[in-house]
Amino acid sequence: MSTIFDRLIAATPEYRDPLQEIDWNAADPDLPWLPEKMISIAHLPIWQTLDEAQRLRVSKVEFARLCAAGLWLEGLLVHRVTHKGFVAADTKETHIVLQEVREETGHGLMFLKMIDKAGMGGKHLLGPTRLLTSVAKMLDPEGPGFWAMVYLGESITDNFAIMALRVASEEGEEICPVARQVMKWHHNDEARHIAAAKAMLRDKLDTMSGVERAFFKAVVGVLVKRFLRATLFPSLPSLEALGLADPEGVWRAAHADADRHVLARACADPALTTLFKRLGQERAAPVDAA
Repeated sequence: MSTIFDRLIAATPEYRDPLQEIDWNAADPDLPWLPEKMISIAHLPIWQTLDEAQRLRVSKVEFARLCAAGLWLEGLLVHRVTHKGFVAADTKETHIVLQEVREETGHGLMFLKMIDKAGMGGKHLLGPTRLLTSVAKMLDPEGPGFWAMVYLGESITDNFAIMALRVASEEGEEICPVARQVMKWHHNDEARHIAAAKAMLRDKLDTMSGVERAFFKAVVGVLVKRFLRATLFPSLPSLEALGLADPEGVWRAAHADADRHVLARACADPALTTLFKRLGQERAAPVDAA
């Protein structure tokens, strides 16, 4: 474990503040913040009725939801890893944790700025999170369950950002330079955070009994479905804020959309497969957000 942490510490560049380093003046008001394929209502009939200004607004709200998801996840992470203090701490493990706290705090401020730029401050951008938040607050950072949730949450949101950047590049679709910078910045840091969570998880899973592993596998699937619903599908308040006709009907259609479920599975399955293999299952069954 120390060797892994040594490599992660050595690979960490000097800290840079995203609020200072991102070129916020590069924002182009006429460009979407996400490529069309990554927008949750783009496959619905209502999308064809929207003009360019409305589609641009939708892309900003969708991006703001991803920022809200990151803000929520990173807030839970910081809360849990610091709530006991660092008594008799392993210095290398604590170095990694505090390094991540520093970077996640920068991400949170970056996300807040994007939410404000989208005009969505104070809006409920996520789906129901109460159960997930309650579970996260009960998990002990000394145990495997906590780091499994960190690994899955960070991997799913990072996979979405990677897909968005790849789709924009492959299809030659221009997106707002600031949105692109934010996604790239977050991905560069998350690659190390995910590696650290994976290392923590690998070490702690070895202490689990067979019964604990079976229970863990059953619970993880349920929680991931809720997480996908909360983060990759639109919330009703966000659709209402867009001024769409029949926002409840659009909400139901978006949550039932087969294309969106395919995308959600593509974001979740790689991390789930890795996790389940470690638990002794050859491969994870595909997880649907339904």
